[in-house]
Amino acid sequence: MNHVARRVLLLALPLFTLAGCTATRPTRPANDTEREALAATADGQFDSALRMAKLYRAWNDPRALDWYARAAAIPPRTHRSTSAEEELGTILERGRMDSSDQPQKPEAVVLKPSPRKAYRWYHSAAYHGSPYAMRDLERWYTQRGNMEGALRWRLRHAVYLRELYKLDALRAATSGSAKAGSPATEPSNNAVITRIQRRAARGDAEAQVDLGALHEAGIGVIEDKAEALRWYQRAGEQGNVYGQYFSGLALGRGGKGLQKDVDAAAVWFARANAQQFYLAEESYWRKAIEPPFFIFE
Repeated sequence: MNHVARRVLLLALPLFTLAGCTATRPTRPANDTEREALAATADGQFDSALRMAKLYRAWNDPRALDWYARAAAIPPRTHRSTSAEEELGTILERGRMDSSDQPQKPEAVVLKPSPRKAYRWYHSAAYHGSPYAMRDLERWYTQRGNMEGALRWRLRHAVYLRELYKLDALRAATSGSAKAGSPATEPSNNAVITRIQRRAARGDAEAQVDLGALHEAGIGVIEDKAEALRWYQRAGEQGNVYGQYFSGLALGRGGKGLQKDVDAAAVWFARANAQQFYLAEESYWRKAIEPPFFIFE
């Protein structure tokens, strides 16, 4: 299959994932702006697809969903492609094309909200590196009363932003941190964290990342950066992109009880980047491991 054919196939695939999501297309006749924008999408570039998506969205035309999906699928993964995924999640969750909270106009095209499909786009954006999608998922789980899911994404966002020092409320909610000198494997007093520990021990890669973040933060378990790295690496070796990325962050940043090793970090970042996790691209991770202005240890 040649390069052009691959491009055509790539742009067509998102249409299948959105089939059945949209309302009936408007009967509005095509105009010169639309025809020009559609012709420009033949180049297969992200900007052209995104322009088409924004035009249709401005016109309250549900074909915007197809074009946001096409734009999001065009490599390489960047913050812009994950932004397109987030836009899709927001539109599908709200069931409307605009961003207003006011009642829709009678002539507006009404979409059927699809929380399940919205979640898929938020999830996709998060697993391509979007910190905003991490917060979307935290909100998502919080609204549904799922504390484990909310905890997962609050921790991941905080690890990335170096904001673990801000999580005192979580420490209090999980009966505080384990006492210094306690075995790292000692079961937590908190039922949620105990379940995470059990799943991690059984080999669940997502739970292993969660447990690593808990150890890095010292929430419900002993604070231990080396132990955090051990769990991140176990998840990363199973192919979990957050395990790989957080292994890179832990080694690249170093800290109390953990020697900084930028060369080893680069190897982990490369593995995450190979999975289209854009934060693991060198220009991003170099900045992410730089010492902060203030260090909270």
